Amino acid sequence: MNLTIEQIQAVVKLYSQVTVIRGDIAYDANGNEVTYNLAEVNTEAQKNSCKSQASSLLYATDWTTIPDVANSTNSPYLANQAEFIAWRNQIRQLAVNPVVDPTFPTEPTPVWE
Repeated sequence: MNLTIEQIQAVVKLYSQVTVIRGDIAYDANGNEVTYNLAEVNTEAQKNSCKSQASSLLYATDWTTIPDVANSTNSPYLANQAEFIAWRNQIRQLAVNPVVDPTFPTEPTPVWE
């Protein structure tokens, strides 16, 4: 069995002595096999995936927080900036406190006026 990239990253994060992974076997700098808990690794990998997805969503919607975007003297302007701010706060919580099985709220649709 080969570990996924996410699992490899989790092994390295959880077991700092690991320097090399071949297939599903981890080794330290001296070539000694390092035993790891696969359930713990999978949990960490799922949390990392949650954090990564939340961070990507925040990055993709950073533009919604710019004050000029919602300035009603501009045409067009984002009329529902407050919805985006509330949604981004929920997403930010998942980025800061990632969970194993996240439920991401639905992103608002921009309303331009």
